[in-house]
Amino acid sequence: MKSITTLFVLVAFVFGMIFLPNMSQAAVQESTCYFSVLFNENKIPSDFSAKLASYGGEITYTVPEIGFAQVKGNSEMFSELKSFSSVNLVNPSVSWSMPEVKKNGLKSDLTLDTDQSSLWDLEWDIKRVTQNGASYHLGTGSHNVVVGIIDSGIAREHPDLVANLLPGSKNFVPAGGYRNTEPYETGNTGEYDDRMGHGSHIAGTIAAHGKMLGVAPDTGIRAYRVFGESMAETAWIAAAIVAAANDGVDVISLSQSGFDLIGQAFCIDPLTGKKVALGNDIADFLAYKKAIRYAINKGSLVVVAAGNEGMNLTAKGNVTDYLNSIYGSYGLNFVGAGFEVPGTVPGVVTVSATGPDDTLALYSNFGPGFIDLAAPGGNISGFLEYQQNGKLDEYYEKELYKSEFCLSTDNHGDYSYNAGTSMAVPKVAAVAALIIDKYGQIGPGKVAEMLYKKSIEPVSGKEQSYFGSGRLNAVKALTD
Repeated sequence: MKSITTLFVLVAFVFGMIFLPNMSQAAVQESTCYFSVLFNENKIPSDFSAKLASYGGEITYTVPEIGFAQVKGNSEMFSELKSFSSVNLVNPSVSWSMPEVKKNGLKSDLTLDTDQSSLWDLEWDIKRVTQNGASYHLGTGSHNVVVGIIDSGIAREHPDLVANLLPGSKNFVPAGGYRNTEPYETGNTGEYDDRMGHGSHIAGTIAAHGKMLGVAPDTGIRAYRVFGESMAETAWIAAAIVAAANDGVDVISLSQSGFDLIGQAFCIDPLTGKKVALGNDIADFLAYKKAIRYAINKGSLVVVAAGNEGMNLTAKGNVTDYLNSIYGSYGLNFVGAGFEVPGTVPGVVTVSATGPDDTLALYSNFGPGFIDLAAPGGNISGFLEYQQNGKLDEYYEKELYKSEFCLSTDNHGDYSYNAGTSMAVPKVAAVAALIIDKYGQIGPGKVAEMLYKKSIEPVSGKEQSYFGSGRLNAVKALTD
């Protein structure tokens, strides 16, 4: 039944396209517990592995460049780790989830000529950014510039992506996948194929060149896979950010989001049941921030999503209330001021999402001083209206999602529709790549400045809290 199938697909797109971190119950309920450890220095102490083993624990993943590790052991390990002099922060590991992306079954035969791009008329969002393809006459990018996509991988044989997928893609999902629940994961670094579809959707938005066209259809792309088919660990994501920076990628597209705290975080000790103070930061989120800073210092521009909670993230108490509502059942409690990560990390480009009418998407986070600029990510207003009126069958029969969701490549050689701030991020990453291709290696700070001052349709007043400096425009970015 088409209507039921589509319902589940679209609901997943609407409510989960940004990766929301979920505190794993494994740390409390299972005999094997996982903990994130941030060290005082940007390295893994030489005696840490042996010391950990003496308590019956072992290291599962390390990111030595930022002094971060994930370990596993029994519930007693939490208290032991907190006592290590080399350890700055430790907490039960935070995991990151993403809903499965489904193909929509579009089939259709193409070149850079938009008249011969058989899906061009469905790309309302790409048309909006490129001014109906006008920016292609000013620049389409080249393989001299690389966008690193930290996501669920890329469909390496998709006909629209294969020409721009450069060597060097990597997999960061270890053997066994998420906590040994994915036996098909081998840990082979070359296995970057997309099992979920999200990363392939991002890739097509940036650099598709076939039946559909991306914003920068001749730009080089590379996959850094951090998702299998379920959850990802913070350590995998941090390692991918560091690796992308070490590989010299020019732009990192990062459609993930979490939160940090100035105040106090508490958790329930899984052994004693007592409330334990974790400090001002959770190790996972601070490691995330350190990895981002590492990449920026290496010369990579990092473009991130504002998130899909539909909140004013600069309003006092909003983030803290949200954290407590999400993580309270996992034994975590937060007091103080909360901030989105990595959107508030200095130097990143934080992107909100707009719909077909250029207004802020219903799900998009916003806030004065938080949003840097906006790009089309699709909207859900029509979907919700039909849902509330009990007319979803009519919504699907009329294919109304085509006018508010964003079309891009999927992981099966076909195409799918999505909505979310995840869909806005790659458009900005693509325009940043076009700027670098035209003006050279001017550094992430200068590229960001050109995005904010040159590559937008400016806004003022209250709209700045929604759209930052303005709405993305590739023609303006490339016009002298």
